[in-house]
Amino acid sequence: MRSFAMTAALAAAFSLSPAMASRQPDLDGDGIPNLTDPDVDGDGILNGADRNVDGGICKRGPFKGKYVGDHLANDDPNELDIDADRLKDNSINELDIDGDGKADDAATEKDIDGDGRKDNAEVENDIDGDGINDDKASELDIDGDGRADDSPEELDIDGDGLADNSPDELDIDGDGIYDDDTAEHDIDGDGHDDATDDDTDGDNSLNGEDDDCDGDGKDRADDNDDDGDGIKDSQDADDDNDGIDDGDETGDDVRGEN
Repeated sequence: MRSFAMTAALAAAFSLSPAMASRQPDLDGDGIPNLTDPDVDGDGILNGADRNVDGGICKRGPFKGKYVGDHLANDDPNELDIDADRLKDNSINELDIDGDGKADDAATEKDIDGDGRKDNAEVENDIDGDGINDDKASELDIDGDGRADDSPEELDIDGDGLADNSPDELDIDGDGIYDDDTAEHDIDGDGHDDATDDDTDGDNSLNGEDDDCDGDGKDRADDNDDDGDGIKDSQDADDDNDGIDDGDETGDDVRGEN
């Protein structure tokens, strides 16, 4: 169980002016606005470990012994504001979705929506907990860090701490389907089908300029499906999906069939 000193220390990591604080909701009535409260519902479970951040039985304060908040688990599709800070989980201004004091894009944040499933787990299908599955075309910011998946500034699309161009990153969009799986048709999860995406793996290098354009950790010399479109290079008219047929490739971009 957390101590009051711990609560105060964590809350001090974020500060609001008195005027701002007075306008902010305070679910457990402990004087710390939800926006900066490390235990929003006052149930003694810190937000990052609480499977329902904004609902529980208060352990202290004016609502001691009473249930406050909602009964929606963090991973409930109807839960659209996990930490009850009035910032919707899919808002570009919501940078700490589960209110645990770790920014969603921090390397130490391994469970962005606080649902108990690690962001890189195969069973985690909605990394930012906004109710939109990671493999949906309508999910344009998979890790909820405020940077669109196809933005040049987005270098870790699924927010699992592995850079998108790392050879160890085998599921760039974190949808549970490996990048080199024939069932994966949108490797970088930007809503553009791999067959028409000129930057298939979302690493900001165009396919024709990228030695590993499908981001599966294999260089062209070792990959029999360079662009990850499910068609082997030996049968693919445009191995690297750069818009130029292999027979018309010239110079350093000439491709042989695997």
